Amino acid sequence: MSGPHPLTLVCFPHAGGGMGRYRSWRDDLPDGVELVLPDLPGREGRLFDEPFPDVAAVSAHVLRTLGAELPAGGRVAFAGLSYGALVAYDVAARLEAAGKRVEAVFAASQRAPATPLPPIGWRAMADAELLTELAEIGGMSSDLEVEEEFLELFLPAIRAELHASESYLRPSSYARLRCPVFLYHGTEDAAIPAGSTLAWRDETDRLRSRSLPAAHFLTGPDGEDLWWEALRRDLVACAAGPGSRPAPAPPFPAGTEAA
Repeated sequence: MSGPHPLTLVCFPHAGGGMGRYRSWRDDLPDGVELVLPDLPGREGRLFDEPFPDVAAVSAHVLRTLGAELPAGGRVAFAGLSYGALVAYDVAARLEAAGKRVEAVFAASQRAPATPLPPIGWRAMADAELLTELAEIGGMSSDLEVEEEFLELFLPAIRAELHASESYLRPSSYARLRCPVFLYHGTEDAAIPAGSTLAWRDETDRLRSRSLPAAHFLTGPDGEDLWWEALRRDLVACAAGPGSRPAPAPPFPAGTEAA
């Protein structure tokens, strides 16, 4: 009897982010897992293309192009950090609404889709203020000497996608996900309060949460990728197919819980 079909993991970056972090995962993928990195505007090879205005537009683009990337009869899961977590959720919800099976959503450093945070106003924020805010959550070095070329090339996508993340709310027509959601949150995250993640339990009956000793981008003091270390354990079980269970989550600090 043959094993389960390969699992395709589709990954989405944080606002304005590239795909370098995900490319580094390729050398350590579990058996039976393949990586797909969508070609999104405003970054890398499409740096000069206008970024999408909202999460819905990203989802529509991904669903139009994803078919060519997935093998026939293949299994698919979605991962994203920060802004990318909302894209991963939205694409999965749309696929399930169309009757397709999704194996899992791996969501990191993001509020629940139906829990808005107080607006920051990224779109109207002055460049200097925006850069300061990014430095505070670890998005760039606080002593970065910002050059005019950087501002012209990267800030439009960063600003647009931060606004898209801030303004996203789960459409009322979306049903609860049938697939599991694996949630990862940093105990030192200055951007996403732990309380704003609790309503992820309303999006699925199969929520697993992991609290990591890190800030928003879930890296360790020496740059180690703590998110990948945790996600990989969950991915191994997901790739193995029905009947497998992820490794137990580590203990949670006071005020958090595992569903």
